[in-house]
Amino acid sequence: MSSVESYVLLTVYVLITLILAKLFTRLIIRVNAKLLARGTISPNLVDFVGSLLRGVVWVVAAIFVVAEISITLGLQGMITDSISSFLSFNAGRLGVMLVFVVGGYVVLRIFGIIFAEYRRHSKLHPLTLDLFQSVVHYLVYAVVAVLLLTNVLVMAGLQTLAGTLVTLFTVFIGLVVSFAATGSIGNALAGLVVMSWRPFKEGDRVELGSGVYGDVLEVDIMFTRIKTIKNEVVHVPNAQVLSNKIVNYSAMPKVIVHQEITIGYDVPQSKVRRLLLESTRGTPGLLPEPSSFVLIRNLDNNYVAYEINAYTDKPNELTTIYSELMQNILDRFTSAGVEILSPQHIAVRKSTLTVRRVRKFNR
Repeated sequence: MSSVESYVLLTVYVLITLILAKLFTRLIIRVNAKLLARGTISPNLVDFVGSLLRGVVWVVAAIFVVAEISITLGLQGMITDSISSFLSFNAGRLGVMLVFVVGGYVVLRIFGIIFAEYRRHSKLHPLTLDLFQSVVHYLVYAVVAVLLLTNVLVMAGLQTLAGTLVTLFTVFIGLVVSFAATGSIGNALAGLVVMSWRPFKEGDRVELGSGVYGDVLEVDIMFTRIKTIKNEVVHVPNAQVLSNKIVNYSAMPKVIVHQEITIGYDVPQSKVRRLLLESTRGTPGLLPEPSSFVLIRNLDNNYVAYEINAYTDKPNELTTIYSELMQNILDRFTSAGVEILSPQHIAVRKSTLTVRRVRKFNR
């Protein structure tokens, strides 16, 4: 067979290989479309499997094309010996590099699925999600590229340069993470955590560890907006929200309203309990069931500390309910002639023994 005929046959083989690869990819696309139309499989999974199969088809086609070119040019022997020698020394590292490439691709697809699902439920702006998705993609690309380049340098006998490259990349990532943890990026990351974790939602009555108490207006990427009971709008940085305690009064159907008072030892505790329970019955917003209850919190040198506990299903009115409860306590105890000894109230009592001693001393 002449060289011209060999080249013509090579061209035919290459064209046939490319046409078959194209037909197989179109077939895969049509199968994916049918699966998507049925709706029995997740669109992200169908897209992932379809992309993987199309990649395999084109890799196989490329191998056939290279093999046909080598045979036509009579280089199959030399190429085979070179490939065998190279693989015998670097088979392990080539396998590791292949794992890195496939692993990076799989990680990208998984993150794509995660972001797609998160986009359906998140209130974040689409541009913000696109930005974070791009950052994740570039980070994966950078990690895979550094790992591949390191293995290539090692195979070329440049182990010192490979180690230096890994060290520089690690230092760079550490600097980026440190900056993110202390700056605006850290605040934005905290916002993502708050929006994903959802410890509260819009309209909930909350108390944040920074001392802010009020209703949640909005949770943004950088700030959480709270409308306080003084009708003030406070923007709390999400980093502070995440680093302090969060009390959500609207998370439970009922919350306990409690108030502590101190009464002298000369007042029977049964009377104190009765007056405290009567105070809850006259307070708007407190529930008759579950029943209110009284606890003894402390036995001090001069007084007994009592605590009244009652339930309410109106957490957004806690300030008013507390005010009404304390007002009723004052009214009940004043009407009953019982003196409240808190806070730090000093009561002077008449004592026969004390009066006699004073009179004797004055004489």
